[in-house]
Amino acid sequence: MTDNRTHRSPSEIDHRRGWFDELAAWCQRLISRDIFFLVLVVLSALWLPSFFLLGSVEHWYLTFVIPAEMVTLFTVALLANHDRRTEQALHRKIDAIASALALVVERTDDAQAREMARELLAAHGLEDRESTDG
Repeated sequence: MTDNRTHRSPSEIDHRRGWFDELAAWCQRLISRDIFFLVLVVLSALWLPSFFLLGSVEHWYLTFVIPAEMVTLFTVALLANHDRRTEQALHRKIDAIASALALVVERTDDAQAREMARELLAAHGLEDRESTDG
């Protein structure tokens, strides 16, 4: 295994998160609940009769679409951050398991097992070499 890995091992991860990561985690917890969906349904149902207050289909449509698009855009950004952090954590765990398993297997006399251990070590950090992430 090389020492020039581009990502940190699990023991090097700080338990503190920045404000954006905290906001993304909060957003994910909120959005993943059934109550959030029900609130969206209620808001949509309340919006429908507002047509009679606004009179114009265009204004009526825009009162819903523009705020909904803005909320969707921000939500997608926050959830993408949460998903990226979760994926990174899973890769670190898998890399740690693969490295430990490879270390144990390398000590056997079986040539095929040692070859598989080399493959395990080669897989360490594979997501960094194969991914489209920057």
